[in-house]
Parts: sequence; structure tokens; C-alpha cells
Amino acid sequence: MIKSIAHPTLRFIGLAFALLFVGMVLGCGGSAPAPAPTESLPLPTKLPVTAASQQQATSVPSTVAAVKPTPQPNTHPASGPKVLRIGRGAYPDMLDPQKASFANEVDVLQFLYDGLLKLDHQGNIQPGGADRWGVSPDGTQITFHIRDGLKRSEGTPILAEDYAYALRRAVDPRVKGKQYTAILYDIKGARDLDQLATQDPATLTDAQVEELFKNYGVTVPSPQVLVVTLDKPAAYWLYIATMWLTYPVDQHAVTSDPDTWWTKPENHVGNGPFVVSTISEGNKITYAANPLYWQGKPKLDRIETYYNPDNQVTLQAYQKGELDINANLAPEQVGQVERDAQLKNDLLRYPAAVTRAIAFNNSRRPFDDKNVRIAFSQAFDREGFVRDVLQGIGKPYTRWIPPGVPGAQPNQPGVPGTDPVAAVKTLVDNGYAAVDSTPDNPKVDCKKLGEMKLTYPSTPINHARSQFIAGNFVRVFGCPVTLDPIEATVFSALTKDVKTNPQISRQGWAQDFPHPQNWLSTYWVCGSFSRNYGYCNLKLDEILAQADATTNFEEAIKLYQQAEELMLSDVPAAFSNYDEYIYLARPYVLGPRDYPSSGDAAWPGQYGPVWEYDIDLASVPAGYPTQ
Repeated sequence: MIKSIAHPTLRFIGLAFALLFVGMVLGCGGSAPAPAPTESLPLPTKLPVTAASQQQATSVPSTVAAVKPTPQPNTHPASGPKVLRIGRGAYPDMLDPQKASFANEVDVLQFLYDGLLKLDHQGNIQPGGADRWGVSPDGTQITFHIRDGLKRSEGTPILAEDYAYALRRAVDPRVKGKQYTAILYDIKGARDLDQLATQDPATLTDAQVEELFKNYGVTVPSPQVLVVTLDKPAAYWLYIATMWLTYPVDQHAVTSDPDTWWTKPENHVGNGPFVVSTISEGNKITYAANPLYWQGKPKLDRIETYYNPDNQVTLQAYQKGELDINANLAPEQVGQVERDAQLKNDLLRYPAAVTRAIAFNNSRRPFDDKNVRIAFSQAFDREGFVRDVLQGIGKPYTRWIPPGVPGAQPNQPGVPGTDPVAAVKTLVDNGYAAVDSTPDNPKVDCKKLGEMKLTYPSTPINHARSQFIAGNFVRVFGCPVTLDPIEATVFSALTKDVKTNPQISRQGWAQDFPHPQNWLSTYWVCGSFSRNYGYCNLKLDEILAQADATTNFEEAIKLYQQAEELMLSDVPAAFSNYDEYIYLARPYVLGPRDYPSSGDAAWPGQYGPVWEYDIDLASVPAGYPTQ
């Protein structure tokens, strides 16, 4: 029997853009929380208190086929190091907070930095670098007080200017490769700055940029006070203050090496619970406890994160005692886990705030034609994919906002559902009929569709999934679909630009905070993540701008629902399913089981009090690190 975590108050929070093929598994959750209450505050009076708060192993986990280990007695000294070893999927492609966007990038940064505010495992807003904050009566100005004595891991102070630097850098058009800038467009002047990035770099001058920064709505009236001025009220903005774009990177490190500073451990001098000890690119990142963390030195002495996109290799390493948490478990492996007397007791299974889709590059032929996108949505067998490939983990779904998120409408139709006969008819009726097609025997002309390619990270499990997807389309349309396996980090990089985003792939979204704004405005507004798929609908932007500015939550929800319906009618992708998190965690790992979150896209307990997590050294197995 599967061991699940029952958590009646579990709420959706989220973690950022995420991919099915880099080891995430997902599902649905409960109701969303409201932000922590704040009092109205005109600048620059005294702020109200809004919430109270007060080395590594050298070997990589073995890739040799696992033999079930014989239980060994504990030989670990009770006073030895407390090390948490986590097995993950794809190695992160970017570790710059103002450029990161994927779940496997953000979870690294969460160890190293605290933003202005934080989210707890129930999605509640908590103090972070700011210990108190206030909102002006008209809702357009938020004032943050940076906590007294806040320090970087090497001891230098962090002040309001450090957070202002992060927020300026996040919209600076001279900083290339940013993915999340659009989420800051509510800040006065942010959009104008970011849109300069589309200008020819040869004509972009520092004078142009600095002139716009004069009107940018981020100011520092005193060393420990940061003021953010918005163009209009945005009730959700405190959630944005929890995000990694606000992480206070070290300005000296960044300016001395703008493009690759983040690849060097010594440059990550943040204010999070841990510091980077070593980076072995593509394989492993090691963290040590930060003794200067404002909530106290963590109980864990060290965290070791191992990366391998092959789910079976990670499972074998876990079975052999080389890992304490397996955060790379695939639905296809759950049956194997349940049949193992030991592993089934380690299984954690709980809701997630993530939606999956067969993603189309809307700028590439033939998916620049809405009729083709409709046909492929009709062709995809969601029920079969969840039942036969994902082994029943998750639910088929044709909508975008998953159940449990405010504004979700799970009982309403979404993009066209599975109907193979209708799929062929859609193509035949819209210019893709073969010469010998007849009403009684409709046929698709494959040459009119052109070459079709399904791209995916190369692992055995991903290959099996992609064979199902491609085979599904071949069976329905009778047209070839080429399988295109590539290295996992290369896949991640390709999806960040419409010029390289695959023609067909399987991708998804894990939310950043529990609000429909994050599902719609953050993702589908022209120039946001939708740009990577060649999607833009100006009418949708108008509705979302109205929804974002509506302070009455019920009225805003109606507008967000209207916007979702419009987006779904464009069929930018074939939304396919939502799922649930499935992880393995040893019983001697103390803490993660107690703090499940629907935002745990990287590892179980990710949004809990990580600095309090512990290891029961009396129960660790032989082979556990002793130094």
C-alpha cells in the first residue's frame, strides 16, 4: 500500500517553470492562502510589523546495476557529521537569480539566498530579508524594512540597496538571458526598461538606460528601507517579493564577471541557510551550513545534491544507501517501489501545483496553424498516457489552471479532448487532405504537414514516454514523427528561446505563488514565457491587465477565468494532465515528511524550515558519511 501524506490544509504554492523530463512529478492540492495581513502605510513613516519571525563525499553515486543490499548495523558515531544526500534529475542550466527560471535552478538558489519575503509550506507569506512591510492606502506603494543585522555568509551586511540592486538588475536591458522579467512589469517603469532589450545592442546606450532608471519604481530612502512603487494596485505583489528575482546577489562578484560569476562557489555569498562548497558541473553541488543565517545555523552540516537524468540510476543509488532522498523518482517506478518491502515505507506521495502539456512551437510549421494544434490535441490519448505510461499517477486534464488553485474550473472543457476521428477530420477539412481522401475514408497528406520532430531529454524513461506520444500521432494521422533525444541540460537551454524551442516536446509549469495571476499573466502575456512558444494574443493581454488591477478578488477571478477561456480557445498547446509528487525519503531524515508542499518541485519539504531539518545519526546505515 502506498504511504501517502495526508495534509488537509495543504495549499498550492509553487516553484517556477518546470519540465516533466527533468524528473518532476505532480498533482493537485487544496485551497490557496491569503497573503499575510498588512497595514496601510504612507511613505516614509514608521513601518508596522506585519509578521513575526524570529566536507563532501568524493564519489558520485554508482551507476552499476543495483543488487538489493543486506541491512547492515549502524556503525556511525553519534557525534559525526549530519549530511543530507539528495538525488536529482537534470543539472541546472543557470544559477543566476535574476536569470533563473527552472525548478532545478531555483531550488539551488533557495539554499543560498532569502528574498525580501518567503513562502512557507502552506503558501503563507513570511518575513525574509525584510522583517516587516507595509502597503500605502492606495495600494501602489510597498515599503520593506530590511532586518537589523542581516549579513552575507562572509559577514558583510546586507542593506536595502542590495535588494534594490537585484530588482534593478532584473529589468536592466543590458543583462542578457533573463527569463522572468515580465513578472516585475507592475513596478513603475519596469516594462519600458525591459523592452529596451529588444533594441539592437549596437544602438543601446548606457545613457538611455540610466535615463529610464530615473523613473524606475525602486528607491532606497534610508539604508534599511526599500520602497517599491507600482503603476497600479496589485494585490498579489507580496508573493512576487518572495521570488528569486529579489535575491541579493553580491554586486562586486557580478560586475567583476557578469556572464559566469554564478559558476564559482565563492561568488555566492548570500543570506540563505547554506553556502556552496563545491560545484562539479553536470554531476554534483555540495553545500555547507551558513553559521550567520539570520534564523540560526542549520542543524545539517552539509547537503550533497547528485544529478543524473536517468531515474533508474538514481533509484539504484538510493537502494544501495548512497542517497538519503530520491527526488528523481518516475511514475513508471512506483510499482517497483511498492513491491519492495523497504522502499514502500519510504515513499512520499502528495499533491502538486503543476500542469503538463504537449508543447508546440507556435512559430514553426505546421503548428503556426491553429487547426493543426487543434487536431494534435484531439489526437493525443491522455487517458492512455496516464494509465499505461504514468501508471495511474495523476489525472488527464485539458485545462491549464489545475484543481485547487483559485479560479480553476476543472469541470469545464479545455482544449479539444481526445477524439482521433475528429482529429483527422480537422486536418482534412482545413487544407491537409490527401489526394485520395474521401468522406468515407479521410486521409491526411503528410507532405502538407511537413517534417515533424519530437524532442526530449535522453533517458530510457523519457524515450519510452516519447515513443508513446509519437506513436500516438503516427497511429492517428499515418504521418511519421521523428524522435529526437538530446542531453537534458541542452534541452532546458533550447526551451528558453523561440528560435530553438523544439517543434514538439513535453513541458509544463509549476506555479510560483497561489494566485491565478501567476498561471496567466506571468505565463501567457505577450513577451512572457509564451514568447518561447511564439504565442501572443493582445486581447488576452487586455483582459489580464484588467484582472491584475482589480482589487476585488471575486471580480478579479471572473476576469482571470475569462482570460483562461480565451487562451484555451487558441490551443497554444495540448494540455494533457496534472500529476502528484512522488519521492523517497529515509526515516532517519527528520523534517521533510512534516512539511509537504504543493510547491515541492525539487525535493520533499523544500518549502519547510530547512534550517531545522536534521539527521538521526543513531539510525543511519553503514556507509553513511563519517567525515
